[in-house]
Amino acid sequence: MPEDNENNEQQQSVKKSSKLKFIIIGVVALILIILILVVVYSLVLAPKNNQAAPQDQQAQAAAQPQAPVQAQAPMQQQQQLAPLPSMDMGMNSMEIGQIYPIPTMNVNLADPTGITYLAITLALEFDPKNADLLAEIEAKMPRILDMIITVLSSKAYEEISTAQGKINLRNEFLRRINSMMAKGKLYNVYITGFTVQR
Repeated sequence: MPEDNENNEQQQSVKKSSKLKFIIIGVVALILIILILVVVYSLVLAPKNNQAAPQDQQAQAAAQPQAPVQAQAPMQQQQQLAPLPSMDMGMNSMEIGQIYPIPTMNVNLADPTGITYLAITLALEFDPKNADLLAEIEAKMPRILDMIITVLSSKAYEEISTAQGKINLRNEFLRRINSMMAKGKLYNVYITGFTVQR
């Protein structure tokens, strides 16, 4: 009899220890699964905080000063920018000209349904030493704005939505504005804001 009691006690202790092992393994596995889920969420699924919302970008663009300003960009950023085709007007790619911002314009694009709107912000770059050209740009701004609106309203969204379409648009603006100028030429036309709503 005492041997039977000892055997029963040993069997019960073995059963308890095996149950304890299963519980410990289950808890460790659960903790590992939770850690893996946290890592996957933080690396893949978590929203990126460094991307500004489109409304924030529009608000920043609208807050830009309306007077001509001298462009100031870090040297590292300037070195990364490559000149675009047919945009280099004899200016060294490391030099930055004077920037004249054009306020955001809302334009209807050439859409048969008439429901495609473009909000675009541009900036003109020219020789900072040419005060006569600055005065001419300011004097001819109504003509420049009229030309920009006319060109944009003749374009379909598909024509200007791609990177090449935007380059073509910038080149067309540059060519047309330079044809209006008598006191000098622009170096570049930049698209600093571009938002489409359908």
